[in-house]
Amino acid sequence: MRFCRQSARFKNGLFRLARLARLVIATGCCALRADSVLAEAPSSESAETAWRVVVVAKFSLPEVSQPIPGAKDTVFAAAWISRGGETKNDQQGETVRLMHQSTFNKLGLDWAAFSAKAAAAASAELAKLQPELIRDSNQVIECAILHAPPATDDITTIILAPDFLKRFTPIFGRKMLIAIPDRQTVYVFPKLTSRYQDYAERVLAVYHKSKCPVTREVFELSATGLRAIGQYEE
Repeated sequence: MRFCRQSARFKNGLFRLARLARLVIATGCCALRADSVLAEAPSSESAETAWRVVVVAKFSLPEVSQPIPGAKDTVFAAAWISRGGETKNDQQGETVRLMHQSTFNKLGLDWAAFSAKAAAAASAELAKLQPELIRDSNQVIECAILHAPPATDDITTIILAPDFLKRFTPIFGRKMLIAIPDRQTVYVFPKLTSRYQDYAERVLAVYHKSKCPVTREVFELSATGLRAIGQYEE
């Protein structure tokens, strides 16, 4: 009996260790980038174009964040763009780094003011992207997929761009559904007569294969903002 109890504790310990390892792997790209270059984080007025509000998984543990209405697994997080790659030979890359609380405090802004300034930069990011439009058998657009360009590692900020609704309302209407399986992929669906559930397998495949997954949650975006309404089930 004693051996059985010890064996059970050992198995439970292995399970917890494996689960922790998966979380470390999933969050590593975000967490390391938040910690590695704190001294370089922009805090001057001239650096406002580098500020971002991104959508991240709660387990990323951002130091500066705000809740997303209805969301269980995701939050808004303050971030900034580090331009130039990870090496001297990569000068064109843009790396999104989560902002430390101490850096945010130096800005002298509340969340509303910071996010308003970040929104202008988000519109500039959105303007660079050309969505992949998927049509049904009647040639009606049922989905738009936005992919990050090679030099950008996070496009979740575009959802908060003032121009996002303007760009997709003519296609999908005033309310649309959003899926963000990872930091480099955003799916957009019409809320009315939406077939977003038909894309569950595809969205979940991106989520599970990504080195930087975001969420399985599905969001509604409208003039009142972003809110979670459910999630893709396994």
